[in-house]
Amino acid sequence: MAISFLQPWFLLLVIPAAALLWRYNGSYRYSREGRPLVLLARALFFLLIIFSLARPHLVKTFTGQSVIYLLDRSRSVEAGPDYTAWINESLGRLGPDDRAAVMAFARDTRLLKPYGMEKLPAAAAAVDGNHTSLEGALRMAYSLIPADSAGRIVLISDGLENSGDALSFARALAARNIAIDVLPVAVETGDEVAVRDIELPRNTHPGQQLLVEVELQSTVNTAGLLSLFWEGTPVFRGEVTLTAGVQRFSIPVAVAGQGFQRVQALIEPQRDTWVQNNSIEGLTNVQAPPRVLVVERTPGKGAAVAGVLQGQAIDVHVVSPDRLPASPAGLALYRAVYLVDVPAYRLTAEQQQNLELFVRVLGGGLVAIGGKHSFGLGLYQDTPLEALLPVTMEVENREELPGLDMVLVIDRSGSMEGEKLNMAKNAALVSLEVLKERDRLAVITFDDRFYVDLPLTSPGDQEAIGRVITGISIGGGTIIFPALEKAVELLEGSTRSRHIVLLSDGMEGTAFNYLPLLEKAGALGVTITAIALGSDADQKHMQFLADKGGGRYYFVPRSADLPGIFLQETVMAGGDYLVEEDFTPSVTHPFAARLAGSMPVFNGYVAGTLKPLAEQILQTHLDHPLLSRWQYGLGRSMAFTSDSWGMWTGEFLQHPGFGGFWADTLAWVVPQSGEGGLALDVRLEDGGAVIEALLRREPPGEVETVTVTVIDAAARQFALELKPTGGGRYGARLEEVSQGVYLLSATLQRDGAAAGHAVSGFAVPYSPEFRIPSQSGLELLAALSGQTGGRILKHPREVFAAPPEPVRRSTEITRWLLLAAAALWPLDIAFRRFGVAVGAPALKKKPARPAAPESETPAAGPALERLLAAKKKK
Repeated sequence: MAISFLQPWFLLLVIPAAALLWRYNGSYRYSREGRPLVLLARALFFLLIIFSLARPHLVKTFTGQSVIYLLDRSRSVEAGPDYTAWINESLGRLGPDDRAAVMAFARDTRLLKPYGMEKLPAAAAAVDGNHTSLEGALRMAYSLIPADSAGRIVLISDGLENSGDALSFARALAARNIAIDVLPVAVETGDEVAVRDIELPRNTHPGQQLLVEVELQSTVNTAGLLSLFWEGTPVFRGEVTLTAGVQRFSIPVAVAGQGFQRVQALIEPQRDTWVQNNSIEGLTNVQAPPRVLVVERTPGKGAAVAGVLQGQAIDVHVVSPDRLPASPAGLALYRAVYLVDVPAYRLTAEQQQNLELFVRVLGGGLVAIGGKHSFGLGLYQDTPLEALLPVTMEVENREELPGLDMVLVIDRSGSMEGEKLNMAKNAALVSLEVLKERDRLAVITFDDRFYVDLPLTSPGDQEAIGRVITGISIGGGTIIFPALEKAVELLEGSTRSRHIVLLSDGMEGTAFNYLPLLEKAGALGVTITAIALGSDADQKHMQFLADKGGGRYYFVPRSADLPGIFLQETVMAGGDYLVEEDFTPSVTHPFAARLAGSMPVFNGYVAGTLKPLAEQILQTHLDHPLLSRWQYGLGRSMAFTSDSWGMWTGEFLQHPGFGGFWADTLAWVVPQSGEGGLALDVRLEDGGAVIEALLRREPPGEVETVTVTVIDAAARQFALELKPTGGGRYGARLEEVSQGVYLLSATLQRDGAAAGHAVSGFAVPYSPEFRIPSQSGLELLAALSGQTGGRILKHPREVFAAPPEPVRRSTEITRWLLLAAAALWPLDIAFRRFGVAVGAPALKKKPARPAAPESETPAAGPALERLLAAKKKK
């Protein structure tokens, strides 16, 4: 035991305190017998106060250690060895100050041997072996380690965690210097075949033709009989050949029945070990099909999505932007709207506002699909479209975007003389102002010949470029083709976004075959926008160039409108938004799990930024959202920033998951709903289920409760009250769910009366303990050991072989010293006033000296006589 001080500099006060006691030692006030006791009490008081100011701590050293054995008893280690003898052999090496306890764990944790028991009698324990929660076991072990002892955990497991996050909690153990020693349990999987997953839409419709995706996993090359049952009726049965690894089988099925329908997949392999993982169930809700509106900017761009949805027996209407219903009542005829490369400027302000009301107030669904005329390129910024989508048009990481190479091809022929050419030059200067440092600008002018007035140049020296543009002068006739051909040539080999803006009245005297040139431009990824200037412009010709060039067409009868058009076109050209690079997206949400195993390569997208409350499902190589979703008011919206017709998604169009992907988007934006605007959603998580209820209407403010009746896999019923989580949502968690189908019936009560009702359901697969592991648990065990400074054990003697680090625990005693000083103070007062400190006794009188004889009285001196004389005069 020792004493330490947090503020030792206060101990220097002992010196002045000692000097003070020495100076005022009471030698004239106290008796010789009582003075030492008074000085002692006062010195102790000073010392107690000084020590208290220094904040002393008593430090104790403990040499023993507390060892907690954690024994994995989950289903995945049932075939493993019995470690009772191993543990007991190691317990025989306990040091005199050591102690040990043994706990068994799986989903939960149970104590097998407390500290006081000498040996482990048996390793049997009543734990739920259907899950493995290493984190839960480590937390329980930590709670058993006393604060006055060195702690160590011995983890005996295969490391196949399927609930919780052990690595996260290991950081807390490392901070407490508690090491995790691991003894890996080796279990041979053997020949094993499992049904890994079954995928089918959550909502289906009678007569719908769908593909049920069944995923099988095998450790061995074998064959088997695969069957599919719809509500117990076999709808498919066939021989399949299995190879080691994961394989997917697509089984066509015609939807039958009404309400919730069970779909079961069963594999009967020739070589197998476990039967528990040979079947799995899915659940779909068969209901009347919704009506869906697909809005496409260009005919044919929405055909792929519309075809997928029509294949799901869904009533799909395809229209152009100008045919979008002009009122909320017209939109209310549909459950969802798909916008396929639709720019904001092709919709009126009223149409945009109606779409926002359709989602926010009417609870509809909206899916926006990208292209070179949507999102930021379609001028969504600061519009109702941006408000209702899960992405903003502000782009983060702009320095990582490729930039823009833009060529302005400007008509300088005689028909452009005067205000037309002046406004064209002003418009080019406006474009220059909004270009970024990573962009480049070129200017080509033409009459009956073309002139490269400015090659591709970064816009850094705007003054010099401005002089080139303002120096453009009027010319002669009009021939567009050579100038346009030169512009395409300038953009060959560019790695940036490539765009040409052609400004002319289009009145070309010579006929040219533009199709080969425009096809070449398209192959190079060059887009061409045509601006027809003047009321006498050849609009047909300019429109043809824009349509075939993949750009936009503007008819500008008034030259004064040119600067605004150029500004808009430069923004839309894509320097800040368009990314045309090959990339493979990453899956960040289980929604896109069907693509995770064989993700196609994409060739481009429109950049944006995820909103704070939105969910990102697919992410690009530059960390931009490719697919995202969120709840907006009473409805839902999704944003897919690439295209759906093959411009950037040629590989995706051929992917077997393409159809299911778009069917899933519809299933999400049109969730299961019941009376009173109540919808239910369920997700499986850490061995339990999270149930969420959403009120698909504006909350009225009354007292509301949502109660869910759960019918579990064993047909038992129990009620669960959902708690408000904000934004019209209510939620609760079922801590433990077992294999089978669960049905839910939710009731919304307002002021004690029923105000809404919804039903839903979900299927729980077999225990994760019977999954074929994709990787060994040894990696997790090694990480736990390495993060906490533990060891990989092999022999029982190693458990207590390493001497524990002595543990020092300090306890602050300032409070007790102050209490002692407070008790000593009145004692000092009592010593001084009522006991030994009553003052010195009366001095003994010395014998009086005899009076001197008168004759011996000394005569007064001259000075004394003078004083006496002066007194008498007074």
